[in-house]
Amino acid sequence: MRIKKYIAKSMREALLQIKEELGDEAIILKTSKLQKKMFGLAGPDEIEVTAAIDDDAPAKKSPEFEPLHMSSAKNSVDLGLYGRPRAASPEPLAASSAPAPAMPEPAAPTVRPYFPPRQTPYAPPGVDGPERQPLGDIPQRFPASKRTPDEIAELKADVRELKDLVKAIVNSAASGAPKDATSADDSGWDAFVKRLTDSEVKPAIAKKLVNSIRGVAQITDAELEEKLSAALSEQFPVSGPLKLKKDGPLIVAFVGPTGSGKTTTLAKLAAYCCINKSKKISIITADTYRIAAIEQIRAFADIVNVGLQIVFSPDEMPAALAACEGSDVVFVDNAGRSQRDKEHMEELRLLVDVLRPDETHLVLSATTKDSDLLDMVQRYRNIKVNRLLFTKLDETTKLGNIFNIVSDLGIPVSYFTMGQSVPDDIELAQAGKFVKRLMEGRAL
Repeated sequence: MRIKKYIAKSMREALLQIKEELGDEAIILKTSKLQKKMFGLAGPDEIEVTAAIDDDAPAKKSPEFEPLHMSSAKNSVDLGLYGRPRAASPEPLAASSAPAPAMPEPAAPTVRPYFPPRQTPYAPPGVDGPERQPLGDIPQRFPASKRTPDEIAELKADVRELKDLVKAIVNSAASGAPKDATSADDSGWDAFVKRLTDSEVKPAIAKKLVNSIRGVAQITDAELEEKLSAALSEQFPVSGPLKLKKDGPLIVAFVGPTGSGKTTTLAKLAAYCCINKSKKISIITADTYRIAAIEQIRAFADIVNVGLQIVFSPDEMPAALAACEGSDVVFVDNAGRSQRDKEHMEELRLLVDVLRPDETHLVLSATTKDSDLLDMVQRYRNIKVNRLLFTKLDETTKLGNIFNIVSDLGIPVSYFTMGQSVPDDIELAQAGKFVKRLMEGRAL
C-alpha cells in the first residue's frame, strides 16, 4: 500500500495529479485546506489531499484500436460507396444540328382582388330597435345572459362583503398597531403550519406544535418563531457523541437495510476516532454476503492501521470480541437486511444478542419516504435499536420525513452524513441546527 500527499491550488488539479501518478484505483483518504504565507502575509489558499493505492491493484489497460485500411487505387476507381461497382458513365449525347423547338410560354394567371363579406351588425333580442340575426349560417357566439333577481341580489351582497374586507385591511394598516398572539388571526397561524408542511412535516404534527404555543399572549413575531423552534427541538431528541467506557471497549453496532450506507458510515467514524481523537480502534465485520465486501473493509483497515476481525456466524463473535479487548472502540458492521425478510432478520437478531452492543445504530437513508421509514424502524426494534443515524442528506431537499419518524417514535438521532468523503462528510446530530434547516426548507 502506497500513501502520498498532494498539494494543489484546487481539488481538480489534485485529482489530475493523483490519477496521473497513482491511477484510477487510488483512494482519497483525507482532504484539508492550507493557507500559504508570502512575506509574512496570508497568501492564496491551497488544498492538501492524501491518497493511497494498493500495490497489487491491476494496471488499467489502454484500449486497442484497429488501424484504418484504405482501399487500393484499383478499388477506388472501380468501386463506389460501400464497395458497390460504379455505374458506367453515360456517353455524352451528340450535338444535334437542328435546334430544339421553342416551348410555348404559359399564359399569365388571372388575379382577382379579395373583398371580405359584409355582415349586418347583430343586436341581441330584447334591446330597443329591430331584432337582427347574423348573416348566413354564422353561429350566435355571445348570446345574451339573463340573471334572476335572486342572483343579482347575491352579487350585490358579495360586492359589499369585499368592500368591508378591503376597508378593514386599510384601517388596520393605518393604525400601525403591533401584532401579538391575541390579535393574530387564523391566517397568521396557518402561515406557520404551511412552512412546516412545505418541508413535508405531517399536517397533524404541524398543527399540534403550532397549537401548543398559540395561547401565549403579548408576543412578537420573532419571539413567536423562537417559541416554535423550541417546541420543534423538544420533539427531536438527539443522543450526543460516542461515550467511551472505563471498564472495556465501547461496542458500536451498525444495522439497517441494504444500501443505506452502513459500511461508509463506519469508516467515517472509525477514521475520525483513530486520526482525529487518537483512539485505538478495532473493526468486526459480519458482512460476508456482498461480493468483495470483506476485501473492501480490509483495505480500509490497512490504510488507517486498525485491527480487523471477520465473523461468519454468531458462534465466532466471542473470539472476535476477545481479540479486540485492548481497544477503546469496537465498530461492528453487519450485512444489509430487508426488514420484511423474516429469516434474515432472525439471523441478525441472534448475532446482536451474542454481541450485546452498547450502542446499536439503525442506519437509514434520508431519501426514504415516511411509510417505509416507519416500517423499517418498527421491525428493527426487535434488535434493540437505541440510535437512529441518517445518511445521504446531500441527495434530498426536505427533512420533514426525518422529523416525522423521530417525533413519532422518540428514538434519539446520533449522526448525519452527506457525501462519500472519509472522514469529513459526517456531523453530530444537533436539534437546534436540524430545526433551523427544517424551518428554512433545506437539507444542508
